[in-house]
Amino acid sequence: MRLLDFLTAETDLRSTRVIVMSTLAGSANAMVVVIINNVAQDFSELNFRSLLMFSLCILLYVVTKKYSLYETATTVRTAMYRANMRISDKIRRTSLMSLETIGKTQIYTTMAENTEIVYEASRKMVNGISQIVMLVFCFIYIAILSMTAFWFSIAMIGSAVLIYILNQKKISEGLRAAANKEGEYFDTMNHILEGFKEIKMNVKKSEDLLRNYLEKISRSTKELQIGTENRVIANYIFIQIFFYILLGSIVFVLPQTSSVTVKVVGQITAVILFIIGPLGNVVEAIPLILKANMSLERFETLEKLLEDSDDMKHTAPDAILRSKETFDAITLKRVTFTYPETPAKQSFTVGPIDLTIKRGEIVFIVGGNGSGKTTLLKILTGLYYPQSGTIMVDDIAVNMTNYAYYRDLIAVIFTESHVFDRLYGIDEVDEIKLNELINMMELVDKTSYVEGKFTDIKLSTGQRKRLALIESLMENRAVYVLDEVAADQDPHFRKYFYDNILRKMQSEGKTIIAATHDDKYFYVADRVLKMDYGKITEDRHHGHNK
Repeated sequence: MRLLDFLTAETDLRSTRVIVMSTLAGSANAMVVVIINNVAQDFSELNFRSLLMFSLCILLYVVTKKYSLYETATTVRTAMYRANMRISDKIRRTSLMSLETIGKTQIYTTMAENTEIVYEASRKMVNGISQIVMLVFCFIYIAILSMTAFWFSIAMIGSAVLIYILNQKKISEGLRAAANKEGEYFDTMNHILEGFKEIKMNVKKSEDLLRNYLEKISRSTKELQIGTENRVIANYIFIQIFFYILLGSIVFVLPQTSSVTVKVVGQITAVILFIIGPLGNVVEAIPLILKANMSLERFETLEKLLEDSDDMKHTAPDAILRSKETFDAITLKRVTFTYPETPAKQSFTVGPIDLTIKRGEIVFIVGGNGSGKTTLLKILTGLYYPQSGTIMVDDIAVNMTNYAYYRDLIAVIFTESHVFDRLYGIDEVDEIKLNELINMMELVDKTSYVEGKFTDIKLSTGQRKRLALIESLMENRAVYVLDEVAADQDPHFRKYFYDNILRKMQSEGKTIIAATHDDKYFYVADRVLKMDYGKITEDRHHGHNK
């Protein structure tokens, strides 16, 4: 069982102790039934021995049940904590291209769904173990009372279990189909959330997305879920009816087919009445355990995808690039990168690119939308890997053994750059320098750094880019790659950015590579590269006064 294997693997065999204690709880529960059933046959006087045994069984049941449920909660929370941390670690180690292919939706839904489903299923499973043990002991007790009744019950239960398993197979298929369709629903829903501004401006697009796609997918999901739930309900009712049939058979048929006494029939009937509830709980637990198994299956699939996409696993701890804090030149030699063709978009190739960036240069990259500027920046920063050609840092070739160290040389701010609430990765924050940067970026009245975090990161797009630049400057990297950082700034700050901030960064020895459309400020750059159809078509030198 995947659920049990998961708990055992993640928690150092703690689940074994849980199973043992659940077994003891079930045994104690069964003994309570036997004691009550025997004492109920004779009320003439108080049986102190039976009362003592009854009390001890109750005590054993309470202690073992409490332990098993508490350990289950601890085990599951520990297992999910370890698994979630492992997934989080693999996410940060995966390649950008792989992460874009997997998609945030799959990651969010997989991680969000797992914890509570697995927890509830584990609790039901542990509870079910004790109840199954109790059922076994109860049937042994029935065999002691009447072998005919025992074999009669076993035959009926065996037939019922076979039918139940066949039905559960169909239920599992339905659950898997519903889960796949639900994933499609969340992917489509993401278009509404991520593209909210666009659909708000276009009623026809909004209606089309909702009525012709989201609604159809949601309806299909609903129908699959209802169909599966109907099978679950039918299976549950089947078990309930089976018990009534079993009870009726004991009362009406057993006396006609064997020589059992009325007293024995009464005892067997009492036992069967007692086990109806526990068996119903076991039946209810099975669909939830199946859901948990499917959740863990999706979890394992995601983890395997991330593991296969780990671009840091070949990183060499003794790579020369690790100790390099600066450089003379970064060189791209015949570098190419091709986006794979998909049903949604055609293949697109950037390159071959031959380019040398010297230390301390300001290089602007210009070109129309779709010309390949951002892709070139992703190649330069080591987020996309060339499919041919080589990136060199001085005389060192950049490859999978040292990409992590190469990226340590570079800070990047993309058009949709994320702003962090803290200066993660900086052990001791120089707050004097930080406040100078906040002042330089004209954000003094917008945010500040208090008790280890920024007071406000919900800023305008232009202000968020300024804050992202502050965070990058605090990291003190050798190279700064800026993708349209000035695009959302007001005219005053845009001029200030080019004439003051970039020149100050250059005076401090920073190398700056910036994608821009601001031809008015080309004089700030040492060189301006023009891109068109994935190639550098022009390399103009400006040579301004530094």
